[in-house]
Order: sequence, then C-alpha cells, then structure tokens
Amino acid sequence: MERLGHYLLRGRISLPGESATEVYEGQDIRTGIEVLAFKPLEGEPPRLSIPHALSWIDREEDAWIAEIPVGAVQTSWLAGRVEVARLVQWVKQLLGVLKQAQDHDIPVGHIIPELIWARGSRVWLGGVGVANPQQKWDFAGLLNTVRVIAGDAYPALPWREALENYVTGQLEYAALMEQLEAAAVTLPPVSVASPVVATPSEPAPEPPPSRPATSKSLKVQVSEPAAPRPMPSPPRRIRIEERLEPPFEVIEPAPASRRAFLWWLLLIPSVLLVGGMGLWLRSRVPSSGSTSVYPVEFRLQPSGPTASIVVLEIPEGSKMPLNTEIARLPGRVDFDKPGIYRIRVRVQGRAPVESLIEVPNPGGVTISLR
Repeated sequence: MERLGHYLLRGRISLPGESATEVYEGQDIRTGIEVLAFKPLEGEPPRLSIPHALSWIDREEDAWIAEIPVGAVQTSWLAGRVEVARLVQWVKQLLGVLKQAQDHDIPVGHIIPELIWARGSRVWLGGVGVANPQQKWDFAGLLNTVRVIAGDAYPALPWREALENYVTGQLEYAALMEQLEAAAVTLPPVSVASPVVATPSEPAPEPPPSRPATSKSLKVQVSEPAAPRPMPSPPRRIRIEERLEPPFEVIEPAPASRRAFLWWLLLIPSVLLVGGMGLWLRSRVPSSGSTSVYPVEFRLQPSGPTASIVVLEIPEGSKMPLNTEIARLPGRVDFDKPGIYRIRVRVQGRAPVESLIEVPNPGGVTISLR
C-alpha cells in the first residue's frame, strides 16, 4: 500500500489507451474521506466551479487529489441495475459537466464508469481538468459509459439514438436535452431511497415482557431488636498464694472460640495485603506469553442493520486473519497490532464499503453505509 503524504493509496484505476496518467483510489488518514489521486501531473489543479465534477482539494508531490462525496459509490458497481428514470438524471448531469468544460476550455480527457461516483440521483465525474493527448473531450467515453451503466436496457432507451447523434456531431446539445427532459416527464419519479439494491426490511422489535402485577399496598413487618449478646469477660488474674520463690502471677487463657476469632482478625488483613501486592506486581510485570489487544469501537451510519467486517490488509507483524469475517458490527473489534488496516464492511442488500482505519483509534470508527 503506497503512501502519499497523509494519503494512503490502494486500488489503481486503469485508464483506456496509452495514458501516462495513473489514477488511484485512496483515503485521507486524518479525516477518513475517500479520494482519487491522479499522477503524475504538473502545476496546480484547476479551481472548478462545475456542478457534478469532483473538486480538487490538494496537491501532494506530483499528484492532484480529488475528494469523493461521502456515501458515493462507483457507477461500475451498479452497471445494469439502474432504473431508467435515474439513468436519465445521471446522463443529463454528465452532459452538463462536459458542456461547461467545453465552454470554459477545460479538458476532460477520460470518461469511464470507474471515474463516475453516484449517490442517489446525483453523480460526480472525476478527472475534470486532466488532459489527454489523444483527445480533449471524451465524447466516445461518455457514450460507452452510458452503455455500460444501462446494461441490457440500453437498446430500448427512447433517447439512445439522440445521444449517439450528439456524440457524432449530428445533433445539438439543446435538442438532446429536450429529448431527455421529455423522457424524464413520462417516467415515474425516482424514489428517495436507492433503487439499485433493495435493503431487506428490519424485523419489528419484540415488545418488552410485561412486568408482573404488584400490589400497591406496602406491608411493613416490625421486629424487635435482638437482645445484645453478652460481652466476654476479660481474663481473670489469679494470685498464687503458695510459697514459691519468686512469687508470680498466672493469667487464665481465653476461651478457644475467642482465640480463633482473634487469630482470624490478624490473618485476614495479612491475606488481603499479600493478594493485593501480587495483583499489583502482575499488572506491572506482564508475563512473556501475554499479548496486547487494541480495541476499536465501530458504529454504523445509518444505525439499525448489522454488518460483517473482513480484514483485507494488515500492518507488519499482525496475525489477523485475512478475507475472513472476524466480527459483527456495530460493536468492539480487537486488533493485535497497531498500524493501518484495510477493511471491508458488508451489509446484506447494500454495496460493500472498504475503508482504511488506524489502530489504535480512541474515538472509534463510524462506517457510512451505501
């Protein structure tokens, strides 16, 4: 796993053709936000004011860093599972990005599903401002991206021919937008929730068990205090009057029960003291076979479902099992070594979420479900 400043780079996104630019998915280890890193690129990234284009937030060495919106996923994950009404909205937004880039002479060299991130009815295109020597604006890439996302539904799209004519220069932008607007009117509205992956409904919580009926009357039983037990009398001193040289006093021994009681009074504090010192020494000097544990508390957003967590990459020295479910979330997960871990969180009916976490993490980790 490559590190670029305070960004950790993981999966590489392959660009079509013989592009000298490489693209990596990554994460800011300070904030946890997902990013795209384009490198090598010279100069400063452009300041974009184009809606639905990923914003450039940083430049690290020879790389430009773009921020991915929280909760957004690659459209390549959703290929063939997007309803037509939502696809129309996405296509309109992508066409708007390409049109504004043309108006401001900003290159858009690559348009592929892996560079487009979606959340609900909105999409964002990454790499706006990155030049491609073979083409300035990737109209063919836009058309191929729509084919991939639409899947088997592409041939039946009523505006398919208009989009193809626009890409080949046979139709104006305004005419294409009119057809897309007309198609959007005839289609059912897009639901607020994601239509791609249906999330199973959560079972209704069981009602709490009813408490047994209790009487509101209060019964008080008054008992007489027990009579005080007589205190044992002190040892008697007996004077021996016989003529002995020299005269001495004999003290009568205490009863056996009292001697045992006094013996326990002296023994208990000693036992407690020795035991306490043993526990203190054990905590100060760990045994050679003991292992350290680094707990991390995981939370899910939104809350409600349960998820499984799988470790994909581990730091040096860790023996955590890879590609195996190690726990259920939300809750605490114990790691054996400090460092950076790459994990995957999966909820049934939702797209999996991959994230980089740093251990130890006293504040815990919140996973945003997609």
